[in-house]
Amino acid sequence: MRFKGFLWIVLIMLLLASCSEQMVIEETLCSQKLTEQKSMTVSPQDSVMSLLYQARWGDGSAYLKLADCYRDGIGVKKDFFGMITMAHMAEWRGAINRMDDYIYGLPDGHEYKTLFLLMDGYKSYIQEGRDSVEHVLCNNASPEAKTLLGIITIDKGDTISGMNMVKDAAEQGCSLAELLLTIPDWKGRLRADATKLGIIAHRVPLAYLILGDLYYEPDDNGKSNKQLAVEYYMKAEEHAVLDRYGAERVLDYYRNGGNVQLTEDDIKRLELIVQPKDVETE
Repeated sequence: MRFKGFLWIVLIMLLLASCSEQMVIEETLCSQKLTEQKSMTVSPQDSVMSLLYQARWGDGSAYLKLADCYRDGIGVKKDFFGMITMAHMAEWRGAINRMDDYIYGLPDGHEYKTLFLLMDGYKSYIQEGRDSVEHVLCNNASPEAKTLLGIITIDKGDTISGMNMVKDAAEQGCSLAELLLTIPDWKGRLRADATKLGIIAHRVPLAYLILGDLYYEPDDNGKSNKQLAVEYYMKAEEHAVLDRYGAERVLDYYRNGGNVQLTEDDIKRLELIVQPKDVETE
């Protein structure tokens, strides 16, 4: 699973619906992976920069530790979306079978686990259940809860009220809310605004990946800027959030004589991204 051109649409679908059917099929989690995950505590020597370096070289366990850092605010700002992003990358790198495994491995009652589970089941609930989800979110003062409540409100057709909730959450520092605000038109084609993405990218590094996709793929006028796209893809790689498609595009651009300078290590890391390790199975 890649961070498709606009991962946030994928994330919203994940939070609103997509896991429900898969949960029925995969109700039993991989206990071995969860045991390994719980033992991966962040130690003092595990600085964020050190973990990012390890993650860039394909260390899936480093992504799990980075998810913990975002979960607990160790070395970075505590951030629900940052945690989700790193857990997703850990899945893709083979450290866990599914991103859900990381979430379900959190202690019962953890605020981020509660938020995820509320949204995870939202679409599958009967109306009374949906009302209950909204009631719980309304009574949660966190900006993340306000963002998710805004997403539900938009999903129900009240775009203006929903976006006002998202704006309030963004002002309170919620990175997911900031990303959602880069979408200028929720009634038309869901395409992010490059200028807005550029403003928040230093706070929300995955915006670099989205910018890479935006500039690589033809716009409404059929124009693209692959050189700028590659620059953004490499910024995403620096922050350990580059996906396989972005890495393939960088390598293809480089090997076809594009205007980009890559070191031997850059090429090795990009090749590791293109061919990630599979999840180990018994």
